[in-house]
Parts: sequence; structure tokens; C-alpha cells
Amino acid sequence: MSADHSMVDLHLTRSGARPVGPAPPGRGRAGWRTGPLAGLLAGGLAVALGTARPARALEGPGDAVSPAPAASHEAARHPREKTFLKRQWGVDVMYVRQTAAGYMLEFRYRVMDAEKAKPLFERQTKPVLTHAETGAQLIVPTPAKTGALRNSNPPLAGHTYWMFFANPGKLVKPGQHVSIQIGEFRADGLVVQ
Repeated sequence: MSADHSMVDLHLTRSGARPVGPAPPGRGRAGWRTGPLAGLLAGGLAVALGTARPARALEGPGDAVSPAPAASHEAARHPREKTFLKRQWGVDVMYVRQTAAGYMLEFRYRVMDAEKAKPLFERQTKPVLTHAETGAQLIVPTPAKTGALRNSNPPLAGHTYWMFFANPGKLVKPGQHVSIQIGEFRADGLVVQ
């Protein structure tokens, strides 16, 4: 047996795996089975899944337990606003979230119709993010080496695009509302993740 095979054998026996017999040619480690640790982990997962019950099943007939509110990233938006943005501008807004340790906000959207979405990609248009709670207006930074932190190449349908807004002092926090304006395009009531 070569030194390479003995190291593999030693490593596998220390991890709890043991040989069942020689592996069939071309099958790699198919001749190995997992040891007691893998069985213990799989059994624990099965027990955890088997004991999970819905919260409603724990309530008695007189209990007045209110369900926890579901996290909604669309809470402040009109139900038809996404449909309007798709129809008018050819984009589907995905989210706005903190990034870069909270000092930047990422706006991500998917282009559904490249022709309608072209105005969002014009280099002359300056995007502005407005913080609903304070009225502060945040801009897309333009570092000297990289240029504006946004996409400005012609859009392609079915592709996801992004732009970053500066968030000095971590002013905008998750759960707060913002509006984004790019020329005449406007998306209101977006909840920051």
C-alpha cells in the first residue's frame, strides 16, 4: 500500500469511517461507510424534525395566544406598486439592504423589460435614496478609481442589477423606510433589510 493510501486510511479511521471492503473500481470511496458519529447526527436530526409541532397545536381552547407577526418587507408599499414598476419601468425591485458593515445600502433589482428599463441606466441621471424617517438624501458614491457604484451599461432582460448608496454614520437602519428616485423612476416605501 502506498503512503497516500495509508494517510487516507488513517484519516478516515480517526473520523469514525471504516472500510466495508475494497471499493469497486472507479467508485472512489464508495466502499466506506460512516461511523457512529454520522449515525448519531442523522438520528438527532430525525428526532428534532419529528418533535417539531406547529404553534397552534400547543394552544388550549381558552388560550389567547396571538401569532407572531410575519416579517414583511412590503409593509409600507401599496400592493400594486410592484406591478406598476414592472409595467411602467420593466423592473422588479428585489430589496434594499445594509452592506459594508452598515456604511452602504445596496439596492438590487431585476430587469424584466430592457427597453423600458433603459432610463435607469443613463450615466447622466443621479440616483437619490431618501430616508423616510429623517428626510436625508443619500447618493451613489463615485470613487476616482472605480467610478459610480452602479450599473450603467445597457440592461439585459432577466439580469439582476445593483447600486450602492452611501450611508454615513449608519443613518439608515434595518426596518426603516426609504424611497429611491432615478430620474423619473421612483420606488416608495421600501423597507431596509
